[in-house]
Amino acid sequence: MKKAGQLLAVLTAASVLLSGCEKLKDVTTTSVYVSKNGVVTEAIVEDYSKDDDYTEDELKVFVEDDIKKFTEERGDADSVKLEKCQIKEDKVEIRMEYGDYQSYADYHGAEFFAGTLDEAEEAGYDFSASFVDSKGNEVSVEDAVKGVKHVRVIVCEEPLEIVTEDPVLCVSGTAVIKGKNTVDTAGEWTTKSTESDSASSSEQTKTEETEQEYEQDVLLASPVIVVYGK
Repeated sequence: MKKAGQLLAVLTAASVLLSGCEKLKDVTTTSVYVSKNGVVTEAIVEDYSKDDDYTEDELKVFVEDDIKKFTEERGDADSVKLEKCQIKEDKVEIRMEYGDYQSYADYHGAEFFAGTLDEAEEAGYDFSASFVDSKGNEVSVEDAVKGVKHVRVIVCEEPLEIVTEDPVLCVSGTAVIKGKNTVDTAGEWTTKSTESDSASSSEQTKTEETEQEYEQDVLLASPVIVVYGK
């Protein structure tokens, strides 16, 4: 019985990993997926050119060393795992798995939350403001979740795409719902960040755009809340 139990645990873990990999299989930009049991899978996708001064092996060693340092300091070898690291043609793809949302948040040094709506409210997140549904209409979270039995929430302050297990019901801020299960957290903020006052000088505009683009590479102006479920 003990052996059977261990085998079941291995198969369960494998199915979770497969689910995360399948959800992010065809992504073309950095994306995150949270499974029903809270495991976070991240696909980092970046451009690569022959001018870049690192090889695939060097990149893999760097990432592995970084993860090792983090997990040793945390005292949890399963908090972050490297699943894939490759350079293919003009793209770099790194696939990582995090034991829970807090591991992801700590590793990235950025705000990140994943859980039920009740858990999100208990954590202090505010759902009183207007959100936007898949049609671009303002909606309250209360109305958006009516009739939905299992409501979940993801909070993120990084510019990336979030792939959800269930249909997206609404999002906050300037995020944009790109598909039934996909949200661009940068969304409209990416566009607005490069707008300038017509009275500004070209030099001032260029400086502001450079500063805003740099900020976008690090963190969004404010965390995005994604509400989804079925």
